[in-house]
Amino acid sequence: MDATYLNNVIDGLIDDLTPAAVPEDGADRLLCHLLESPRRIVDEPALLAVLSAAVTLRNLVDHVIAQAVAAAERAGIPARKHLSTGADLLAQLGMSPGATWRAVRVGRAAHSLPALTQQQRLGAVGIEFADAVGKGVTHITERVPLSDNDRTNIVTKLMIETTPSDVARKARTIAIDKAAAAPSSEDVVPVAENTDLNDMTLAVNGEGRITGTLDLDALTGEELIAALDPLCRPVPLPDGSADPRPVGRRRAEAFGQIMRTYLSNSQRPMSGGVLPHVTVIRPAEHGVDTLGFGGPVSAATAELIACDSTLTSVIVDHSGVPLDVGRSERLFPPHIRKGLAVRDGGCAHPGCGRPVSWCDAHHIRPWEHGGTTCLDNGVLLCRLHHTAIHHGGWQVYLGADRHPWFIPPHQPGEAEPAHLRSHARRTMTDLPAAA
Repeated sequence: MDATYLNNVIDGLIDDLTPAAVPEDGADRLLCHLLESPRRIVDEPALLAVLSAAVTLRNLVDHVIAQAVAAAERAGIPARKHLSTGADLLAQLGMSPGATWRAVRVGRAAHSLPALTQQQRLGAVGIEFADAVGKGVTHITERVPLSDNDRTNIVTKLMIETTPSDVARKARTIAIDKAAAAPSSEDVVPVAENTDLNDMTLAVNGEGRITGTLDLDALTGEELIAALDPLCRPVPLPDGSADPRPVGRRRAEAFGQIMRTYLSNSQRPMSGGVLPHVTVIRPAEHGVDTLGFGGPVSAATAELIACDSTLTSVIVDHSGVPLDVGRSERLFPPHIRKGLAVRDGGCAHPGCGRPVSWCDAHHIRPWEHGGTTCLDNGVLLCRLHHTAIHHGGWQVYLGADRHPWFIPPHQPGEAEPAHLRSHARRTMTDLPAAA
């Protein structure tokens, strides 16, 4: 079977749907007659049968589209047509952006979800449901490792749900349960602090409004809450009555104000007389560091916060009584940041080079381990690569040339990989040593 067969099916449907005169009683009725002039009671079985067959056909056609676009990507067709992905190929054929990416996701995941693909081949599962199952499995595997048997069992559990939203809810429940049961390790980044899991969706709905979802790590979420806090508090009306705006509206308006403030490069609003900031509550003796809004965080994330941010580190005793509020010298002052900007030219991580305004100033030797705030102990890193230093196994040191050098992640006992020059130094030369 090839496209000729499908074209014949399409031509037959078009003929049957083309308006025609209603035949006399007893004559064969076309599909157009059934849809345009249904007879009460008499045509009920036929209409229900058409609906059932059409849904199955739609599911099968969506499956063919998903498989065909995945095959086109494997064959390199989008690249030969100067397109980035199979989604661009489908868009050229008139599919909407959301539908194109759904088909691509389902097609790419088909080989890893055989039980689901089998149901799609029978027309029993719609592409929206299949996409939800694929997303659900991805959601779980990003949080805990799964064996082939675990994956099969999870797919079975997700497929008995009735709607895509039910599938997503079930997947989140399974992920939480499995993450809680997984053995802990000092080298494993807690799910709450793993920036690799961050996700944000934005879409224009039918009314032209923007809708979205956020899934953020604890630190980024803490920073967002700290920024929103001074702007989303209730404001009484002139007569003293309570603010009539619900909390969701106040939060949305606060987010809009932050965007306008950023775009206009204005000063940030004050919270309690100081700029919005992240507060780390740190016990004086053994204990767990805690964020003001988000709760406990690991020591690695606490060190990430301490490197370069608008920070208050509050030392408390066992009763929560503050003993020390930290030292401003921890942060790199403007004149040292200017020196770092001249030397690094932006994010120093090899291959990055994000602009200086996007970067944190990282202490190469941590402040709490005796590091000083000086040019030779600093390096500019964007938040992505700053996190990679603290959580991702990357290391950085100042070389004999007084420029940062980076050591890629490697397992204990493995040979240490070649050290990499900073991004600015890599782009200044084409010599092999620049790598």
